[in-house]
Amino acid sequence: MGTCYIGVAEGGIEYGECRDSIELLDKRPGDSLHFGRGTKGYEVRQQHFNRFIASEHEWLLMLDGDMVYSPDTLEQLRSHGVPYVSGYYLQRRHSPLLPVWFHPGDEWPLRPFLEDPERGRLHPLGASGWGCVLIHRDVVQDTRQKVLRGEWDVIEDEMAMWPYDLTEVMGALAAGDVDTLQQLLRPLRGQYDRRPVGSDIRYPVMARAAGYDLWGDPDVRPGHMLNYVLHPSDYAAQGASTYATTMREVYDATDRGRVLWAERIEALKHE
Repeated sequence: MGTCYIGVAEGGIEYGECRDSIELLDKRPGDSLHFGRGTKGYEVRQQHFNRFIASEHEWLLMLDGDMVYSPDTLEQLRSHGVPYVSGYYLQRRHSPLLPVWFHPGDEWPLRPFLEDPERGRLHPLGASGWGCVLIHRDVVQDTRQKVLRGEWDVIEDEMAMWPYDLTEVMGALAAGDVDTLQQLLRPLRGQYDRRPVGSDIRYPVMARAAGYDLWGDPDVRPGHMLNYVLHPSDYAAQGASTYATTMREVYDATDRGRVLWAERIEALKHE
């Protein structure tokens, strides 16, 4: 299989643990790693798309700079040989916790993937995030030529209409060619839904329209760095097994600690 352009989108804050995990990814000879930083994530990601197409690489791996990856992330995704495959991770939020995966289908809004995905097999998806997705060059080129009609690969959009060539639309309008206008201006989500759609939802829809399926690998499981307000209720909500494990790590270094830990475990059995 061909080499990979690894494009990382970062904001204004760099997380050392995340950066280290990205630089430690297993790579093949010829794979290249590129970091991009900007206040608008879609602009950075679009730059990666453009640089990828201008390169000789066969694969594009899109990553986020605020996530932690296992070293085999790229190799695991690339091993499937499918043109579009996503890792499984959670959105950057904690209330509620939600995966980035969505089920395939034409209904709007897309149905979120709430169940715990079965491990050991790929799952068909309707969309996923930009934080861990491997895309083949053919997908990018075909989606641009067959569907996007000059629009960027990565933009936020209301998606009320399918992409159209503005020059063609204006020409048909000037000529009063209603039939051509009806062919060019095709509703996508419907005229009454004007809410903006994130670029991570929009692009898979366009790629599917170009003839490609999106797959998800539940065994590629990066972590998402989160700024989280810690409350006492979080501590109270811990299960007994979590508490016991923590206490063992703290106390097991000394004889007295081992006694305290054993006493605490025995007390938990009777609570």
